[in-house]
Amino acid sequence: MRKTAFVVLALALVGIVAAAGCISTETQSPAGDWYVPGTDITMTITPDGSVSGHAPVNLFFGTCVIDGEKLTFNLASTEMAGEGLDAEIAFFEAINSVDSFKVENGKLVLMSEGKEVLTFAEALVGTFVTEDGITITFNKDMTFSANGPVNLFSGSYAYTENGIEFTDALSTMAFGSEEDMAAEAAFLAALAEAKTFSVENGKLTLGKLTLTASVVGNWMTVDGITLTLAEDGTFAGQAPVNNYFGEYEVKDGKVTFKNVASTKMMGAEEDMAAEDAFFKALAENTFAAGQLLTAEGITFIRT
Repeated sequence: MRKTAFVVLALALVGIVAAAGCISTETQSPAGDWYVPGTDITMTITPDGSVSGHAPVNLFFGTCVIDGEKLTFNLASTEMAGEGLDAEIAFFEAINSVDSFKVENGKLVLMSEGKEVLTFAEALVGTFVTEDGITITFNKDMTFSANGPVNLFSGSYAYTENGIEFTDALSTMAFGSEEDMAAEAAFLAALAEAKTFSVENGKLTLGKLTLTASVVGNWMTVDGITLTLAEDGTFAGQAPVNNYFGEYEVKDGKVTFKNVASTKMMGAEEDMAAEDAFFKALAENTFAAGQLLTAEGITFIRT
């Protein structure tokens, strides 16, 4: 792994002063963004059932099938050669043997014949904001972009045995007030030094940095209900039959939905019952914000 030019960049800124259906009604779903700690292996399972990820050398993609706690994968991959193929072969052998799963303590455990064969942790994906108002977005391809008071930043990151490492940092080179430049330099220096991360209750602890999750963007449940949260505090989405909309509030890492309303179309009895239950849960629950948006019985993941 190449060593980062991040420290050099930070010091420079000081000088000028972050297919077929994997569909389930279970609360604990494997849908989400995951990585295998200590490796470069990542995997995304989307609410509509597709699977994609990065093995040590190649990209992989396909679908999964869930039946209760049973889980099977149908995957294909690119066919490049490179260092790490032995580890990649072992990974594909393991994931192709999977027949069940469990989600516990923020980890996705894949099992074969009752034995654990792979353990994934929640990947760092989403947008977060520092106390100084600097935003950083972590993408599924393990790149990041950040927006400071003066400059824009970008780069990549990798998961290590114990956490995370940032590499290949780039920055615009605009000048601003001494205060703003100092804030950017401190942010970059802290990012360069960060080796661990954790997300809890909508708060990202990244080394010495503490950031708050931004919920703005597009979300979806494992059952395909969509949700878009706008910057102006309004939301809209598509339920099984009707469009719905209203307002939301974020406080202390929690999201509350208010004034929930919808169109009044009729559909199948089963769909209408599911929709009524969803609207009731949306209006009555407070959702924990982070890489997921969760309340009792409902989980949204970013799309």
